[in-house]
Parts: sequence; structure tokens; C-alpha cells
Amino acid sequence: MEKYLFAFDFDKTLSVQDTGLLLSLKLGISREKFDEKIRKLRRKSIAKLGGELSYLIIHDPSYKGKVTRKLLREVGREVKLKRNIPELIGLLRKGFRGKRFVPYVISASPQKIVEEALKGIIPKNHIYGTLYTYDEKGVVKGAEWVRAGSAKVQALNLARNKERIPPERTVYVGDGHSDMYVMLHVKTYNGYPIAVSPSPFLGHISKRTVLSSNALCILIPVLEDIVQLNEEEVREFLEKIGHPIQEWDRAKIEWVDLAN
Repeated sequence: MEKYLFAFDFDKTLSVQDTGLLLSLKLGISREKFDEKIRKLRRKSIAKLGGELSYLIIHDPSYKGKVTRKLLREVGREVKLKRNIPELIGLLRKGFRGKRFVPYVISASPQKIVEEALKGIIPKNHIYGTLYTYDEKGVVKGAEWVRAGSAKVQALNLARNKERIPPERTVYVGDGHSDMYVMLHVKTYNGYPIAVSPSPFLGHISKRTVLSSNALCILIPVLEDIVQLNEEEVREFLEKIGHPIQEWDRAKIEWVDLAN
């Protein structure tokens, strides 16, 4: 079987919520305050795109010295995942018509959160999240590797080299600013980037954009464009596994702004 690397972002790609917000709420920081802190960091370009949470954890007085391994794992257990992720991962591993997919997660979210959220679904050695250093009490004191921006490309290449998969057999699924570099990298080497948000900047980079709260819908572009099933065969496959398509709309979206 041909082996493909199938890499996912985590926040808003596999999860419903933003892990930074969940962690902030645990610390008594409101959504409004958290959003304002993120906007401020992005406006000043102090942190890597996607690496804002790590900057806050290490430098911001509201977070510094308060985030522990235990708290990160607790947040991970409370993360709400999109529907049918275990089934999606199982189907990718099993493969389709001579093509098998090896799932990895590459995320700027803290490693401990992602590991806990995906426990029993994806093994720890297939998760590349942000790694921290801790003091003797288990409190975060620094960052060992923030998997944001161009660092996601490094993580992707680590996974690809470990699995001995050529770059053109790489699929990457992402939703936000932090995914731009890695999706451009995948596209440059004739891989297959998929967007799961309507962001215009990702729409220009990705091969396909799929919007759904059901993770199994990510299979549709893969079945059509990589496995080479036609629309009827895709419908038959999803019905066979107990998830018939109820609604499937295709649209070309254009974002337009006119001066004056």
C-alpha cells in the first residue's frame, strides 16, 4: 500500500474549543481579557502566529507561575472534540484502495493538553505540540519548543522523515494563521493541504475547504482527489459506514472590498 502522512492541527481542527481560552478560564481570566491579550500580541508581532498562548504562559503576570503539568492535563480532559474523530483516525489507518494514511497532530497547543484530549485515539509519539520546561513543583518555567509558524514545518518534516514518506504524499489539515507556513510548504511540494475554516488566506493556499462539525467530512476531498472516487462512490462509502450525507453544498466563495 502507498503510505501517506496525514497531519492535523488541533485547536478548531480536531477540537471545538480553543485550548488557550479553556486554560484562561481555569485561571479566572475572562474570554474578553484573553481575546484582548491575543489581539495585543498580534498587533505588536511579539509572538509567533499561533504561539501567543505560550508567550502568555511564560511572560504574562496573569499566567506566569500559575500553569502546571496537572492543570494542562486537566484542561486536556475537558476539551470537546469534533464528532467521530476516533472513527476518522481508524479509517485513515485502515486505508482505502491501496492508500494508507498515518495520522499525526502538529499543534501550537501545549503537548500535555493535546495528549490528554486525544488519549486512546492518537499515540503520544504521533503528537507534536508545544513542549515546556518545568520546575521541581511542576510549574511551567519556559518553552523548549513552540510548534507555531515555521516550527510546524520542522515538525512535519520530522514526522515525514520518521515514517519515510515523500513530501508529495503529505496531507495537512488546518484552520488558522498558525497553519499558513506549513500549508504553503505542503502545497509547494505537491502535497495536499485542506482548510476547515472559511478564512480567505487559507482558501488561497488549500486544495479544498470543508466546513463541518463532523470530523468524518474531512474524508470527502481525500476520497475524491487522492483515492479517486467519484461523488456517487463517496456517498456510497459514507452510507456503508453508517454516515450518509444529508447535505453537501459546493460553493466558490469570493471576499470582495471596494474603496468608497
